[in-house]
Amino acid sequence: MKHGIRITLPLAALLAASFGAAAADEPKPGWHGSFGAGLSMNSGNSDASSYNVGFALKYDPKTNNVLKLGGLYLRSDANDVTTADKLSGFVRDEYSFSERFFVYGEISYLSDSVAQLDSLVAPAVGAGYKVVKTDAVTLDLSAGFGGAFESYTGQDSTSSGAYLAAESFGWKISPTVSLTQKATGLWKSNDTGDAYYHFEAGLTTSLAKILELKLAYLLDHKTRPAVVTLEKTDTAFIAAVVAKF
Repeated sequence: MKHGIRITLPLAALLAASFGAAAADEPKPGWHGSFGAGLSMNSGNSDASSYNVGFALKYDPKTNNVLKLGGLYLRSDANDVTTADKLSGFVRDEYSFSERFFVYGEISYLSDSVAQLDSLVAPAVGAGYKVVKTDAVTLDLSAGFGGAFESYTGQDSTSSGAYLAAESFGWKISPTVSLTQKATGLWKSNDTGDAYYHFEAGLTTSLAKILELKLAYLLDHKTRPAVVTLEKTDTAFIAAVVAKF
């Protein structure tokens, strides 16, 4: 299950140009979001193609409550063989009691045909604390409890309680360049040895007022895959052009 998605772009030129792009204005209260996509196709000694499509939405009325939605689809094929086919998404409602302390409720979804995972649905509630909160740097820690409802190809569905923990870091390096990093863990309450771990790190640079270039590295680790012959760790490197609205 160790498959990567590689997308070739003139990265050096784009990164250099981005430093001269104008920074976006501060968003007004209400709905905001972004949509991104990337594509790669190769032919010759081998035929390969890959693409990724993702979106992020946020409703921020500039009060204590924020609603967030997001999703990402990754697909890669080589010589008529699917090497990656993964869909993930979430809906999260977050309420802040102060500038630092918040509570949340969320539902996340994951499917991965290469890993023979038809679906994993994980509803959860929890609380978090903003350890660092400045204009340039943020660091959030959170933990919660919920459920894990799994369905594997050719196997019976399972359900369990679940413990969750997450860490999120953001650094606005300049008005046009941002670095983000996230890590999450989910442990089944009836068997904490059965767990999911997710890590991602991304660099975003502005190309224009509403366009960005995003580079990201993703890692997923399942301690007990559906079949013992499958790899436990799956990684991907993606690049996408993102439109903001």
